[in-house]
Amino acid sequence: MSPVSLSSIRHQRGAALIEYSIVTLLAVTVLVAQPNIVLELVESLRKAYSSFTYALSLGWL
Repeated sequence: MSPVSLSSIRHQRGAALIEYSIVTLLAVTVLVAQPNIVLELVESLRKAYSSFTYALSLGWL
């Protein structure tokens, strides 16, 4: 194995920071641009849970 240079490690760490920053920026932009997305997600989860509990209530017919 060849030794890894310190500058290579710093470059990789800097690249990861930029990637995380871009993903975070995109996530914040989506949440701020369309606040209905959060409400739609909550409503979807509520409907899915409602369907799940209904299916459980049927039992073994």
